[in-house]
Amino acid sequence: MFVEIFSICDAATDYGGRLNLLGAFEGIAASSAPIVRERCSLAVRIRFDASETGSHKLEVRFVDKDGKAVGPKMGANLTVKIHAGRTSGAHNLVLNINRLQFPAFGTYDIQLLVDGEKRSSLPLLVAQTQNRNRLRSSMEN
Repeated sequence: MFVEIFSICDAATDYGGRLNLLGAFEGIAASSAPIVRERCSLAVRIRFDASETGSHKLEVRFVDKDGKAVGPKMGANLTVKIHAGRTSGAHNLVLNINRLQFPAFGTYDIQLLVDGEKRSSLPLLVAQTQNRNRLRSSMEN
């Protein structure tokens, strides 16, 4: 098994096996805590070998610097089937999240687990902005 794509973004869709991502980002910012991101998506594309056909459990966790779980705990059950004549197959998963909330500023870890084993992770910076008369930056909500 190989994680081809694991990204947090503004939006994602799976259209006929094609994974579409819009606005991949690495951080969010706000002027005060708690910090709330109204909408975002996690996009996942995993390639399985033919020997890995069958059921698999996917789980996503958000954890703080101390390893404490924050935010939603999400998961899905996936049945892997590989088409005849192929040695592997890619499977997409889109998790749409509303009102993603972080209690404090800092760097969080978004972890992807497959069958209980951590297979990928993303750092997500949650930063504080200064209230100034200016244009919004790309990280601001």
